[in-house]
Amino acid sequence: MRLKHQLEGEKAPVLTEAQVAAGHPKVSVESDFQGLSYGARVSTKFGWLWMTLATAFFVLMLYSVAQGVVRINGRLVTTPEWWHYLQMTAIYVPFLLIGFAFTMARYRVTLTDDQVTVRWRIIPFLGWTWSLAVGDQVRVKLAFDGTEINGKPVPAVVMASGGKEISFGSMLKDDVKEYLAGAIQHYYGVPEEVNPSVPPDLPPGPPDRQG
Repeated sequence: MRLKHQLEGEKAPVLTEAQVAAGHPKVSVESDFQGLSYGARVSTKFGWLWMTLATAFFVLMLYSVAQGVVRINGRLVTTPEWWHYLQMTAIYVPFLLIGFAFTMARYRVTLTDDQVTVRWRIIPFLGWTWSLAVGDQVRVKLAFDGTEINGKPVPAVVMASGGKEISFGSMLKDDVKEYLAGAIQHYYGVPEEVNPSVPPDLPPGPPDRQG
């Protein structure tokens, strides 16, 4: 039941025109020929801790190479050349990118009448892009998409339309996720809810026969 509730999530908050116009201090807004775009940066304590440690080790290893006390490919380098520094940098690039992903990566959500496009970039030109075709209705909610922090599920912004859905932003701050979800739902309008307790309008049947 708990997992079912997490997957169903919560509806996007309903924002007023004034709230949308006021914006959010951590969310940028841009309107151009591509559509209306919202941008937000990922910034986590884990990411900054990782970046601090990775950068410290990286500087330490470069200093050790300069001092001639580091083995590269099993050989002690006593007179380092430029390619030795390049090799050491290449080793640390993946670790630094992980740090960037949790501290400096940015989401850019572009809204148009027929499509939602989400771009996630660790650094410029490096990241992923995914999109959702927009139908008559777009439903936005905050729901679990599989991401956990310390074993605790965290919600993401989930958008669904035409039987398909995409999700993003599980590592964003809660207030940022709530604002983005509300702003996206405000752009496309709150979908009409079907109340199953109220029967649909039926065509008139044959007149009752008097016995």
